[in-house]
Amino acid sequence: MMEQKLLLRRAFPTGIALLDKRLDGGLPSGSFVCLYADPIAVPEAFLYQFASVSKSYYLNTNRPAKFIVRDMQAMKLDVKNVNFIDVFTQYYLNEFGQFVVEDRYRDKEIFDFVAEMLNTIANDDAIVIVDSISFFLNLNVEWGLKDWLLNKLYARSKEAEAPVYVYLVKNLHPISVVYKVLDLSDVVIDVESERVGERIISKFALPKIRGRKPINEYFRFVVEEGVQIDTSRDIA
Repeated sequence: MMEQKLLLRRAFPTGIALLDKRLDGGLPSGSFVCLYADPIAVPEAFLYQFASVSKSYYLNTNRPAKFIVRDMQAMKLDVKNVNFIDVFTQYYLNEFGQFVVEDRYRDKEIFDFVAEMLNTIANDDAIVIVDSISFFLNLNVEWGLKDWLLNKLYARSKEAEAPVYVYLVKNLHPISVVYKVLDLSDVVIDVESERVGERIISKFALPKIRGRKPINEYFRFVVEEGVQIDTSRDIA
């Protein structure tokens, strides 16, 4: 009975039904997961799907939270358990809600803000979504701060025994930075798009799942009511 309970704890559903079936229930629950994706493939749909599975903290960096909520609702995803850590507002807007024109201290200060927020939720075993980690990796600060954040998020996944998902934009960073994130990651979800005839096809694979057999074949998917695997061509 105890062994059964431990096995159940090791799987955390992604919310993508056929993928969870292929994974025997989901990803290892304490995983640091890198969504390594081509922006044209709508990778944020994966993040929305992950966030809707159970209680989550969503670090929004590139868009206001209200627009993310709107898009999740349009996809018929549950938003009631999504809690935003609003990096976008903290970084881009002043106390009057106006965009900051120039502030040479804000790149460093945003790390202080994230540190404070992560400490606040330290005892909460919810999912954490970082949309995107590329935002932080592109800031004009010493590498040590970026390395600190990556390791802080990695430790969070282990201590909370809940996944931490970070979105890394493809073809944006030096290869040394990409390898750093991919090497640290327990799971890599590789998302890309390709042109096939007159169509753009989006697909994903899981070439790295630490401690388990990876899923090296690509699955085509569409974004409708969440992320849906296209079973007409790929069978999980």
